[in-house]
Amino acid sequence: MTHPSVEWVLEQVGSVVDSVAADYSQADGSDVVVRRVDRTTNRIYDGSGTLDMSAPIHQRAGALERGVYIGAAYADRSSEPIGTEYNLDVDEVVGVQLEGLTARDGHGGHVDPDGEWGIPWSAFVRRVRTAIYDGRTYPGAGGPNVSFTHLRLTNEAPRSDDFSQYYAHNFDVVFDGFEELS
Repeated sequence: MTHPSVEWVLEQVGSVVDSVAADYSQADGSDVVVRRVDRTTNRIYDGSGTLDMSAPIHQRAGALERGVYIGAAYADRSSEPIGTEYNLDVDEVVGVQLEGLTARDGHGGHVDPDGEWGIPWSAFVRRVRTAIYDGRTYPGAGGPNVSFTHLRLTNEAPRSDDFSQYYAHNFDVVFDGFEELS
């Protein structure tokens, strides 16, 4: 079962899946494919199958040739009592991992810095961040008795410079809200 905050993030970035396919194509004319992955279960949200985004890159190269990926996993939860009541101030964290592979001369992955054979990586990262921020006020990501008032993105870690053809960008989505225990 997918955690409600992970489900919210994956649903929120659904607009990116549709808009990238509509706006970018590869050298052969096929659409740039974006897939969402629940990294807790490794289930591919769009379609069927699984992808372990924690496996080494060389084991995932085939998958990265078939699309760019948005992975989300439940990372942390902290809570503190509010005053003398039984209610809690709650923060929940979802780790997001973006990955892609260069479309070398129109072959291979779906990322191209020039946008000629795929989506420019910076444009992809910006679309994902914007889609999440579009729901930053009162995001409906809480479970039973939990209401979030806002969210923020933290711990951004662009890692694309570490590799020659592999693109990666990680960040955390921190949901801030309240849990009613009484």
